[in-house]
Amino acid sequence: MAGAAQFLVLLESTIITVAIPPIGAAVGDGGWLAWVLSGYLLAFGALLLPGGVWADRYGQRRVFLAGLSAFAVTSVLCAVSPTIEILVAARALQGASAGVLAASALGVVLTRYVEARERAIALTVWSALGVIGAVVGSLIAGPLIVWLGWPGVFWVNVIAVAVLVPFALKLIQAPATKTAAQGVWPAFVAATGTAAILAGLSVAERAVVPGVVVTLLGAAAVIGVVVVQGRARSSILPVRLFRLPSYRIAASGLFLGNGLMIATMFAYSQHLQDHYSVSASTASFAVLPMALAALVVAFLADPLIARITETVTFRLAALSLIIGSAVLLGVSLMNAPWGWLIAGGVLIGAGLPACFVILNRRAFAQVDAGEAGTASGFTNMLTTVGGAVTVAITALSASLFGQAGAYGVLLGSGVIIACLSLASGADPAEVAADDEPTRNVAEGV
Repeated sequence: MAGAAQFLVLLESTIITVAIPPIGAAVGDGGWLAWVLSGYLLAFGALLLPGGVWADRYGQRRVFLAGLSAFAVTSVLCAVSPTIEILVAARALQGASAGVLAASALGVVLTRYVEARERAIALTVWSALGVIGAVVGSLIAGPLIVWLGWPGVFWVNVIAVAVLVPFALKLIQAPATKTAAQGVWPAFVAATGTAAILAGLSVAERAVVPGVVVTLLGAAAVIGVVVVQGRARSSILPVRLFRLPSYRIAASGLFLGNGLMIATMFAYSQHLQDHYSVSASTASFAVLPMALAALVVAFLADPLIARITETVTFRLAALSLIIGSAVLLGVSLMNAPWGWLIAGGVLIGAGLPACFVILNRRAFAQVDAGEAGTASGFTNMLTTVGGAVTVAITALSASLFGQAGAYGVLLGSGVIIACLSLASGADPAEVAADDEPTRNVAEGV
């Protein structure tokens, strides 16, 4: 159930990439069209941390159902929006509800599956569904636009929620946990700072100085609240997790991996439609091989890890991301036929599920179930910010250096992920014999 919600949320984060050109033609641009995507991601990140806190405080079942219902209502608002300004506002509300839903959903998974082996399998399914949802979003967008027009990419959410709600009422029974009555202001400060960073990157595309100023102010807000929360005995920003080498590396990988995934969907679709004049429907079907590769690897990830170890699987997956991104970059530099984009997409699609499975396992290997909601909100925020930041940098690079600039950002992300797979301490087993203070950190989480 929680995995289905994760699938739906990430499907919506990428389904819009194919629909943006038809939306612009129908309701106009007005300088707001790019915010149909970025507004969702910004609001998503803004509500992840509060969503995790509310899930711990008021109960995962209650918050999950509230987020699911709000997601359906805001999807209706998006579908009936008559102007670009109203659509952007509705998308922001939709992203906020998705943030609450995602945080509570992962909290449900971590609370339900406590034993190490069960949790590893559950996180495998969770990660796989998220990646597949993101890829399938781009895959089905074209047919939906052909059949129902651009609002079809939002009506599909309403149908999905109507199917999920009865099952959620029956299956999710997680009670509220006894957490301290903390305020969520640090989360909102961090989210506001993050939003300012992303807005600054967007503004910098048109006006460099104002964009840099806004970005620096946002960075100052984020750094300030992290420092304050890191010194607090009780905090809703569990920055103490970064004292654990396995979490630090895993969170960095999730940040970059989600960014690579969403930015690939964004750049891939725009390249096909703008440069090769491919229709939205054809562009959508061009993602099918990538989706199938992700699906196959998602189901093979667990037995593959058991056979050749997490570390080897992680490194092979990172190598696949590098080669796939390099192929996309080569296509843009040589102006090769767009069919070669499919080859690069297949390699990226194959590498992402294995990376996410392993990184999610390592990120939550030592998280206590009592703070599952807060920890999941924090990690999901980092992951979502990775997507939003990478999309912003990709768009900026594309405007400055063309499509090759966009694919260069993807290649850089893949290289860093590969470096993380080689880092000492990436595997929790490598730090199992660490000293007692480190173990106490894990117990405090």
